[in-house]
Amino acid sequence: MIFLDLKNKYFKLGKRYDFLGKFVNRLFFVFTMFLFALSIYDIGFSHILDTESFFNNFIFRILFPTTGLLYLIRSVFFTDHQMNWKVFLANSVLGVTVIVLFKLRYFLGEAEFFKPFFHNFTIFHFFAFLLFILEISRIRLDFLIRIFNPAQLFIVSFGFIIICGALLLMMPLSTHKPINFTEAFFTSTSAVCVTGLTVVDTATRFTTLGKLIIISLIQIGGIGVMTITSFFGFFFKETSSFREQMIIRDYLSEDSFSGILKALIKVIGITFSIELAGAAIIFFALHNDGLGSIAADLRFSLFHSVSAFCNAGFSTLTDNLYDVRIRENYLLQYSIANLIVLGGLGFPVFLNIYNYIKSQIIWLKEYIKCRKPYIHRVGMITFNTKIVLIATAVLLLFGTISFLLLESNSTQKDVGIGGRIAMSYFLSVTPRTAGFNTVNMEALTKSAVLVIIFLMWVGASPVSTGGGIKTSTFTIAVLNTVRIIRGKNHIEILHREIHEYSVNKAFSIIFISLVIIGAGSFSIFLIDGAHGLLRIVFECFSAFGTVGLSLNLTPLLSSESKWILIILMFVGRMGIMTLLLSLAQSTSGNMVYRYPKENLIIT
Repeated sequence: MIFLDLKNKYFKLGKRYDFLGKFVNRLFFVFTMFLFALSIYDIGFSHILDTESFFNNFIFRILFPTTGLLYLIRSVFFTDHQMNWKVFLANSVLGVTVIVLFKLRYFLGEAEFFKPFFHNFTIFHFFAFLLFILEISRIRLDFLIRIFNPAQLFIVSFGFIIICGALLLMMPLSTHKPINFTEAFFTSTSAVCVTGLTVVDTATRFTTLGKLIIISLIQIGGIGVMTITSFFGFFFKETSSFREQMIIRDYLSEDSFSGILKALIKVIGITFSIELAGAAIIFFALHNDGLGSIAADLRFSLFHSVSAFCNAGFSTLTDNLYDVRIRENYLLQYSIANLIVLGGLGFPVFLNIYNYIKSQIIWLKEYIKCRKPYIHRVGMITFNTKIVLIATAVLLLFGTISFLLLESNSTQKDVGIGGRIAMSYFLSVTPRTAGFNTVNMEALTKSAVLVIIFLMWVGASPVSTGGGIKTSTFTIAVLNTVRIIRGKNHIEILHREIHEYSVNKAFSIIFISLVIIGAGSFSIFLIDGAHGLLRIVFECFSAFGTVGLSLNLTPLLSSESKWILIILMFVGRMGIMTLLLSLAQSTSGNMVYRYPKENLIIT
């Protein structure tokens, strides 16, 4: 608190000279954007165009320290004098860090121990990107809401990241061989929408930088652009408006405003914790250096842990997980499959389980302390969590049994029972919007392909890293059918009644999803019908469900068909209700009236 008291007492320039504060803010914004653009150019082009000396002398001797100094000045003098002291301290420390790093570069940069940290100025690039993200996070949503409604803002944010990703992937140092804009845009869309469909081989076409860009796009797309910017905004922005907090609260499905920051921290913390734990398990599953070296195993583990949890399906191996070196590593298959399942459950489920475990620990402590048997034990598992967990378990069991029976004389013909169960379980999990494959997809039976299409269509759970119509939507459809058969007026399950609004929304999603997939399939069939209708339909369901499984058709399609798949991936990731809400107009001024009801002959 002493930092904020000193600031309030001695530094009143921001309040007295508001015009000067606005000038510093705008100047810093320009410097940050310029530094970010030049850093991108330096990473992707300067070594090709032999402009390194220019960047050494201009960016890292002049622009970088000047930007850090401006950030420190703004943090100390020209921010809200009543802001949280933690925000003030975070901004000040970051500004000092940028300046200190600049000094360290010239005092320690030549020392052998520090060379890896300053090689090619990667630390400076990192802080240039961090300052850019923080500056974007400071933009008030109030201003953007004047232009876009919340659903449109969600769509625009993903579109912006996709375009940026495509441009980054087209940099000379991102690929071993140049790719055109369609290929770059397709790959960027597939990564941000966590799909996994590819038109070029990720393993051989992209450099280490290109793969790093792809995994970064996957991480951003999996967590969500608004989640990341809101997370940084809460730490480095002085104030947030009530309307801005409402948008973030609805996006995270939080019940109260007080829990927004904690929810953001939990989402980020849970995501990185699971991904790091998953990477460790995958690394140990690659026994005896399965990919040739410990370094290769480590890179594989980190990349595939993020790709699996985000339900992306991208792989650094040409044959995906069907690679001859790991196709029979069933421990690896179980590890990746479980990461996919966790990523598909949804952040509301994680937050609910976290709060439930926390409450049970508190109850246990009180019980041990007081030794009173009548202390109430709080049950906090929500209705949504129960439905998601039950639906996920049923679909996994259905898929595993189906593939055990359907593939026994095909892809699992010469495999033992343990391997068959592992392959069937993985094949049941991966259509749930992940897209990894441990078998030759073209060798699957037609019946197995149809089961995969169904699982791809259902997809993952709401507010998760996956796509599809979602498990809750499918569950409501099934329960409504059972309700009609039983002659009841309402859907009842787990001692609860599902609201009519949820039922109507579910059937709208189901109908529109089939229309969109049908239109996409028909359009591609008119353009590339020679490849066969089933393969085309499979690819469209995979794109809409953001799955990434393929019958080896996507690279063979024409540019027009690839753009149709891009649209399907984008629509599938955004969600049908989000798209409908983005087009919806306010009806607050309309009169409330009802027409006489009529029955329509159905059968």
